[in-house]
Amino acid sequence: MHVPLTAETRHLIGAREFGLMKPGAILINTARGLVVDQVAMVAALKSGQLGGAGLDVTDPEPIASGDPLLRLENVVITPHIGSASIATRARMAAIAVDNILAVLRRRLPLWCVNPKVRLRHFTDAT
Repeated sequence: MHVPLTAETRHLIGAREFGLMKPGAILINTARGLVVDQVAMVAALKSGQLGGAGLDVTDPEPIASGDPLLRLENVVITPHIGSASIATRARMAAIAVDNILAVLRRRLPLWCVNPKVRLRHFTDAT
């Protein structure tokens, strides 16, 4: 799963959704911990309805030392570093540089998250 965390996606996957999955399915969550109802996920993992989980995110982060997920053999948890490859981090740095240079040249950032932004001092904002 990789969806944004919004009011609509909070607990997008819960007991009902786990029940609809093929028995033994594997859930991979690289989005946000709150997208999955973690209590329901633990129950699905313990029952075998969910065969396993690969989690780059938890609720909360960092995961508490006593969290039941940490005691399950069918769960792999990483500390929210799924995008931490050398290539990805190098590309992220290059994008940041491109955006900084654009702003210093009084232009809208090349990788603008909100393209509707209009600032008077940007010469190429239309």
